[in-house]
Amino acid sequence: MDIERERRIIRAMWGYNGNLEPLCEVEDRGDEIVITLDLPRVKKENVEINTSEDSVEIRAKMNEAVCWERWGSVQRRISFQEFRKQIKLPEPIDPDKASASFKRGILRLSLPKKKRKVFIPIQ
Repeated sequence: MDIERERRIIRAMWGYNGNLEPLCEVEDRGDEIVITLDLPRVKKENVEINTSEDSVEIRAKMNEAVCWERWGSVQRRISFQEFRKQIKLPEPIDPDKASASFKRGILRLSLPKKKRKVFIPIQ
C-alpha cells in the first residue's frame, strides 16, 4: 500500500472519534424493510436505535475497546469503543410500528413500510 493512501485511511479512521461502522444488510421484503447488523462485544442494554420515516441511526457501546496498532516508520494506535451506523432507507417506513431483536451480537430491525391510502372519487 502506498504511503499517501495509508495516510488517507488513517485520517479517516481518526475522524470517527472512537466509532466503528458495523457490518450491515438492508433487505426489502415487499411490505417491510429488514436491517441486520453485526454488533460483537455489545450488550442489549447498550444499543440505541433512533428512527424516522426515511432513516435509522444505530449506536452501540462495546463492553471493551478494540485497538488497532501499527508499528513501523510511523507508529499509530487507534481505539474504538462504539459502533455507529446511519442508514438512509429506500422507502418511507412507519416508525411507530418498528420492532427490534438482539441475540448473540446480531441486531435485527423490522421496519414496516408506510402505507399510503388515496381516496379516488367516482365521477
